[in-house]
Amino acid sequence: MIRSWKRRLVLLLLTLCSLPGTLIAQEPPDIAAKKQAVAAAPVDQRARPGEQLLALIAKYYGTESDEYAQGLIEQSGHLRLAERRPDAHRTAERAIAILTRLHGADSLVAADAKHGFATSLIADGFREEALPWYRDYVAAMTEEAARCGRIERRPGGEVVLGCVRDEKDLGDALLLYGQLLADLGRADEGVAAFEAAITRFTPRWEGCEGAEWGISCDRAAADRRDFMSDFARYLGEVGQRERGIAILRAAALPRLEALAGCAVDACRADYWLLADFAMWKVAVGEADPVRGRELGYRWFPLLAAEPVYARGAAEGADYFEHEYRKLLDGLLKAFAEDSVIAGEKDRARTLLTAIGSSDLLAAADTSADFETQMHALRQRGEAVRHGDVAARVALEKEEAELIRRRYGASSFEYGRILRQIATTSDRLANDSETESWYRRALAVMRSAEGDDGYQVWVTLSYLSDWLVDQGRRGDAIDALREILALPVNDKSSFYADPAKARLLASGMGAISDPHGPLNDLKADFARLLLQTGGDPVEALAAARHARRGKAAWRSGIGFSREDEIVYAQSDNPSIYGGYERADYSAIYADALWTVHARDAAAAEEAFVALQEVQMGTAGAAVAKAAAERAINRGGAKALLDERREIDRQIDAIAAELPPADALMGDPYQRWYRDNLARRDRLEFRREEVDRAIAEAAPGYFEFIRPRPLTLAEAQALLAPDEAMLMIVPTEFGTHGLLVTNQSLDWHRSDLDEGRLGAHVRRLLWDVGANIDVTPEEDAKWSAEGEGDFPFDRTTAWTLYRELFARFEARLAGKQHLFTAASGAISSLPLGILVTAEPTGADGDPAALRATPWFADKVALLQLPSLQSLLLLRAVAARNDARAGVAMVGFGDPLLEGDAAPRGAGGRNRGTRSTGLPGAAGLRPAPGGGPPLADPEALRKLARLPGTESELRAMEALLGAERARLYLAREATETNIKRGKLTGLSVLFLATHGLVAGEVGGNAEPGLVFTPPVTASSADDGFLTASEVAALDLGARWVILSACNTAAGDGSAGAPGLSGLARAFFFAGAESLLASHWPVRDDVAAVLTVRLFELMRADPSLSRAEALQRAEREIRNDPRADAFLQSWAHPSAWAPFSLIGDGIH
Repeated sequence: MIRSWKRRLVLLLLTLCSLPGTLIAQEPPDIAAKKQAVAAAPVDQRARPGEQLLALIAKYYGTESDEYAQGLIEQSGHLRLAERRPDAHRTAERAIAILTRLHGADSLVAADAKHGFATSLIADGFREEALPWYRDYVAAMTEEAARCGRIERRPGGEVVLGCVRDEKDLGDALLLYGQLLADLGRADEGVAAFEAAITRFTPRWEGCEGAEWGISCDRAAADRRDFMSDFARYLGEVGQRERGIAILRAAALPRLEALAGCAVDACRADYWLLADFAMWKVAVGEADPVRGRELGYRWFPLLAAEPVYARGAAEGADYFEHEYRKLLDGLLKAFAEDSVIAGEKDRARTLLTAIGSSDLLAAADTSADFETQMHALRQRGEAVRHGDVAARVALEKEEAELIRRRYGASSFEYGRILRQIATTSDRLANDSETESWYRRALAVMRSAEGDDGYQVWVTLSYLSDWLVDQGRRGDAIDALREILALPVNDKSSFYADPAKARLLASGMGAISDPHGPLNDLKADFARLLLQTGGDPVEALAAARHARRGKAAWRSGIGFSREDEIVYAQSDNPSIYGGYERADYSAIYADALWTVHARDAAAAEEAFVALQEVQMGTAGAAVAKAAAERAINRGGAKALLDERREIDRQIDAIAAELPPADALMGDPYQRWYRDNLARRDRLEFRREEVDRAIAEAAPGYFEFIRPRPLTLAEAQALLAPDEAMLMIVPTEFGTHGLLVTNQSLDWHRSDLDEGRLGAHVRRLLWDVGANIDVTPEEDAKWSAEGEGDFPFDRTTAWTLYRELFARFEARLAGKQHLFTAASGAISSLPLGILVTAEPTGADGDPAALRATPWFADKVALLQLPSLQSLLLLRAVAARNDARAGVAMVGFGDPLLEGDAAPRGAGGRNRGTRSTGLPGAAGLRPAPGGGPPLADPEALRKLARLPGTESELRAMEALLGAERARLYLAREATETNIKRGKLTGLSVLFLATHGLVAGEVGGNAEPGLVFTPPVTASSADDGFLTASEVAALDLGARWVILSACNTAAGDGSAGAPGLSGLARAFFFAGAESLLASHWPVRDDVAAVLTVRLFELMRADPSLSRAEALQRAEREIRNDPRADAFLQSWAHPSAWAPFSLIGDGIH
C-alpha cells in the first residue's frame, strides 16, 4: 500500500486542484516565460526558478489568490523532487490555508489540496498525521457526490444539480482512506465509513427518476455497483472476504441470470457487467479455487456468446467493446491455465472448444509441460553441478531447446541460456564451440533488445573478455567495434545535456549505473586499441565516452541515505567485473597523451582526469574532516550527530527488512509497511537536518563530494615559490603533471606501473621497510652494492630521471613541492631519490653524504590528492597562539617482550613482519561484535624504551607545562579515547604500528597501547584505524613515530596513503608526520626534537623546511658511522613524510 500511495502522489502533484476558471485567463508574458524556464529545468532543480515564479504571481495576483495557491502547490511538488520534503510540506500547508480562506473549509477545492497533502504525508511515513487531512477530503467528496442529480426547486423552475465527483470517486477515496485506517490498526473505522456512506446514498439510488432525484435508474444502479465494488474490495483486504464476495455476487448475479432470456439491448452484457463478474470470480477463486473455476464453467459460455464479445474483435469496435473482449480473453486464459494445473483439461476443453478458444488450453498445457520439464532438468542438473562439465552442457542444451520453443528464438530468455552454455562449455576447452555459443547469444540478445540493450552490452562483454583470454585481442576489437560504433551506442549528446544526464540516476539507476556495461565496453575498447597500437583517435573517443558516462550518472545521485551509500559504492567495479571510476580516467589520460602529447589544452584535460584517478580513500578522509570542521565552525555539530544517528537507525531498519515477497500474511505485511513508514519518517527528518546543516555550514555538501580543481584554482593556491606535482602510474607509463602559479607541464614516462613498482620495492627493501620479498630477491639484493651499508642509488637515480628530471627547469627557485602520487610510488618518501648519476660506493658514508638527494633540492610535502590542499586550507583552524597544553604524547606502552631498539641497519633488512601469531592475536568480542585483540598476545611485543626518551626530549623542549605525556601504565587506549585532543599543536604517538593482518588477521592497521587486563570494545590495547577515525581530534600536526604509519593497508601493492594516515585525517588532523619504515631509536629522539628546535629558532621556517634541514643534519652527522649504523643511509634520515599542508 505504501508504494501505491507514492505512485498516486505523482499524479496528484500534477492535477491537484480544480481551481476556478480565472486561471485560464491570458497570463502575463513574464509569468509565461518563467513557467517555461521552470519546465525546462531538470526536475530536481525546479525549486529555485519556482520561487521566482511565485514572486511574479504574487506581484500580479497577490498572495491571497487562487493563482498563488496553485503556484504553491506546484512549488511543493518541485521541492519534493529536490529532496526538500519538509519545505514541500510547509508550502502545501500555506496553499491549503489560502484556499480555505478563499473558498471555505468544506469546499472541494480546499479538499483536493488537503488530499494531496495527506498523500504526501503518507508517502513520507506520517500516516497518523495524514488522517485528519484525509478525513476532511472524504467529507467534502461525500457532500459533492451527494448533490449529484438532486432536484432543486428555484423561482425559474426545477434544476437538476450537477457535480464534479460522484459515488465512484467517493468509493475510490473511501478505499484509500480505509487502507490508511487499516495500516493504523483501525480497519473497523474504514468499514464504518463505507457503511455510513451506503446509508447516506441508498435513498438516492432507490429514488432515481423520482420527485427528489433527477438521475436515471440505470445511472444510479451503475453508481451503486461501482461504489459497492470498492467496498467489497476493502472488505477482502481487512479479513472480511466472504462479506465482500456476497456484495460482488449481488452486483453481478442478477444481470448474469438475466442474460439467458434477454432479447433487448437493455439486458445485454456490457463491459461493466463483465468487470463485476471478474471481481466476483477472482475473489471467490482466492478463497476457494474450486468454487472459482465453477463460476467459469457456469458463466463463461453465456458471456462469450454475447454480441459485445464478437463486436470487440471488429476493426471498428468502440473502446468498451474492445475492452470487453480483452478482459474476457484474459479471464479465459487464466481459466485454461488453472484447469490444466487442477487436472481438469478434458472438462475445460469441452467448454473452450464450444466458444472457439481451445487454443488457450493447448497453450496452457504447453506452459505447464514446460514448467514440469524445466523442473526435471534442474533436478538432473543438481546431480552434476560440481562434476561432469560435459553433462552440464548437455543439460543446458536441452534447457535451451525448451526455452526456445516456449519463448521464441528471439527472446531474452533464449539469449540468456545460450550465454550460459558458452560459459559452461568454455571449461571443456572447445574454443570453436564456446565462441559459437557466445556469438549466437549475442545475436539473440540484439534481436530481443535492440543494439543498445543492457543485455546486449553484457553479452558482448562476455564475448570480448573471452576473446582476450584466448589471446585474440584483434578479434575482440572487431567484435566491440561492430556494436559500439553504431550510432545508437553513442550517448555523448545525452551525457552533454545535464537535465537528461541526471535522469540516469533515477528509477533503477538510483541503485546502479544503467549505462555501466556500455561504458565498461567503451573503456575495454580504448584500452585494447592502446595495447595493440590501434587508432589512437578512436581510442580517445571511446575513453572520453566512458568517462563522461560515469560522471553523468554520478551527477544525478542525491544526498539521501540510500543515495550516499550508492555514491560511496560508485567507485567500485560493476557486478560484471567492470572498471573503477579511476580506471576510466586513467585510460582517458593515456589515450589523450597518445593523441595530444604536449598540447596545452590537452594538458588541462589531463590535469582534471588524473585528479579523478587520485580521489581515493585518503582524499575522502581529508574531505570528510574538512566538512566536519566546517560544521563545527557553524555551530551545527549537534545536527551532524543527529544525522549520524538517523543513518544508524535507517541502516538498522534496512538490515531487519527481508524482501517484501518473503513476507506472507497480513500481519507480516503490516509489519513490513510499518517499518517502511518508520524509515520514511527518518528520511524526512534527515532532509530537515540537511537543510539546517546547509544553512549553518553552506559548504558542507560541497566538501563531502569534492570535485577536481580547475587549473586556475590550483594555481591560485600556490605562492611563487611553490609547485604541485601529480604522479600517476598506469599500465602504459607514468604521468607527471607539474603545476606552478603560472604554468602547467605534462609528461608521461615510459616507465609503466609494473616496472615502477619493482623499483620502489627495491628501494623500500634497502631502507628496511616491511615488504614482501622472495628468498631469491633477498639473496640477490643482499649481495649487491659496495660497502658495509649500501643503498641502491642507481635505482634511485633511475626513478628521478624518469619521473622528475624533465621538470627541473620549472622547479628552479621553488622552495616547496607538494606531491600527490598514486600506486606504489606513494609508499616511498621521494626525498631518497637521487638527482644525478651517483659516484662512489653505495655503502660509503662519505659518498652517501655527497650524493645529490632530491630532499635537498626542494622541501617536499605529500598530499592525498590535490583537492585536499584546497580543503585543508579552506577550513584549517589557524591559531598559532594556543594557550595551555601544546602537545599530548603517548609512548613506551607497558609490554613484556625484551626491550628492543626500533629500526635496523645494514643487512638486517628483513621481509614483512609476521606480527603476532595468527589466531593468538584475536579473541571474540562480547555480544558478537568485531574480534578484539588479545592483550596477552600484545603484551609479548618488545618494550620500546626509546620512545620515552623521544617524548621526554620533546617535553624538555616545550616545557613541562606545555606538554602532557602518557607513558607506560598511562599509555592506554582508554586515555587517548577519553583525553582532550582538540586545540593541540601536536599529538605525538610513539609506539608499535602494525599493518593490517599483523594482529591475528585483523583487517585494520593500528597502534599498540598498554594492554588491559581484560579486553573490551572500549580498550583491548590496539587502537585500530576505524577507532582513530572516531577520535575527536583537533591538532595542527600529528606525529606518528612508529613503524609503518604511512604505509598502506597491509598488502604489498596497497596505496601508500591509506590505513592510519587516512584515519587521522578522518579524525581531524591538519597534517601528519608519518613513517614509511621503522624509525631508529637513536635517530628518532634527535630528528623530531631538532625539527621543533629549528622552527623555534627561525619562526619563518615552514614545517617542511624544518624537516628538510633536520634530515640534512642527521645525514651529515658522523656519530654512528660505525659498522652498519651510519646515519648517512636513507634508512636513518628519511623515514618520515610530511603529509598535508606543512607550510601554513
